[in-house]
Amino acid sequence: MVTGLGKEIGIRREPDLKQGRKKPEIIAITSGKGGVGKSSISVNMSLMLQNMRKKVLIIDADIHLGNIDLIMGVRTEYTLADVLNDGIDLSDIIVTGPSNIDILPAASASGKMLEMEDVFLKRLATSFKSIENNYDYIIVDTGAGVAQSVLSFLLGADKIVLVITSDPASITDAYAVIKIIKRNDLDIPIMLISNMMPSLEAGESLYKRMSLMIRRFLKSDIEFAGTVLKDEIISHSIKVQKPFVIHSPNATATNTIRILTKRILQMDKKKQGDKKNVLDRFISNKKIKFEWD
Repeated sequence: MVTGLGKEIGIRREPDLKQGRKKPEIIAITSGKGGVGKSSISVNMSLMLQNMRKKVLIIDADIHLGNIDLIMGVRTEYTLADVLNDGIDLSDIIVTGPSNIDILPAASASGKMLEMEDVFLKRLATSFKSIENNYDYIIVDTGAGVAQSVLSFLLGADKIVLVITSDPASITDAYAVIKIIKRNDLDIPIMLISNMMPSLEAGESLYKRMSLMIRRFLKSDIEFAGTVLKDEIISHSIKVQKPFVIHSPNATATNTIRILTKRILQMDKKKQGDKKNVLDRFISNKKIKFEWD
């Protein structure tokens, strides 16, 4: 258990290896554009899972705007670059944050990592095998948009959670993400969260508009996790770097995240025919030639 200063700034943690556990479920949280609250939802949903007595690793896979450590109020000493350049063990760069959750702070090294040759990425994937069975869930906070790296993570997930707002640009870009994903994997489950909404009705209406477009033009379906209302508690929690799920446990926003998390867990996951971990899947998906028209 992490208390006091260690809880606030993050500490390095040796994994408790557990043999014989099943593979963790990989949930990718993404958005069509930045600024829609994706990372805040990733953090608070991960913490909610941890509070449900699930062991969670959250991976910051947002290359340019990675801020999981800031939202959680932790400081990181190492990144993936140190694993590759200095021989630091992968388990040594994982830091423990609030509620004893584990964080893989890839952000400052992600750009370099994702551009590397497969031989280096495979080294990371091999290292990851030694720790992945410690977790029930791996939450991947991806970058926004349809970059190759983002899509490679999304196609490697068991479930995709797409965060959207009523901003027309958010709607357009979210549709673009769904279109490309469904072209490559029609059966991959996608669940929508309407965020920063003025009312529950507005959030459901936004989902119905998106669902109608997906059915009409892509001949597919998306599910609805629910609506997160615009709330001062959420914006304040980001400013003070204290996730609201922990510091405002009785708030409406916290109860909303609890409901959304349970719905996401109930969603059927993608049937993976292999035993690959999240980095193995990323490597495989890097070879896909995506079409953006």
